[in-house]
Amino acid sequence: MDGKRAYHYFNNGYLCAESVLLATTDAMSINNPGIPAIATGFCSGASRTKGVCGALQGAILAISVIHGRTSPEQEVDICYSLIQELTDYFNRRNESLNCFEITGCDLGKPQGQTKFKENNIKQQKCLPIVEDITDFTITLLRDQK
Repeated sequence: MDGKRAYHYFNNGYLCAESVLLATTDAMSINNPGIPAIATGFCSGASRTKGVCGALQGAILAISVIHGRTSPEQEVDICYSLIQELTDYFNRRNESLNCFEITGCDLGKPQGQTKFKENNIKQQKCLPIVEDITDFTITLLRDQK
């Protein structure tokens, strides 16, 4: 259900990482003025650098917002454990963590952006990933409480 919210955000102008972060924090009743702006640079495979998928990075940010440290004395174990589980799940589902490998498009080049649009990659690959990883992230977070 919450994945549909991420799908809606992504289909209506927000980018992948922004959409996952927004939908996840909405579901967890977190309101922060830095959301979704904090996720923008992670979209499109780390700002079109062929990096890690933005949807995954948005989910990592969501987990960090909830379980990240606010002082050096705090432990990282819960945060790291959830992100490891998330990353394993994502990799199994998509056979890669990398935007370029998942989409087959170098979004840092005009030809890659054209290919992305012409081959409907957003609808074919990205929207389902955004929806799936949002639902999984929210389940992880709710199970942790």
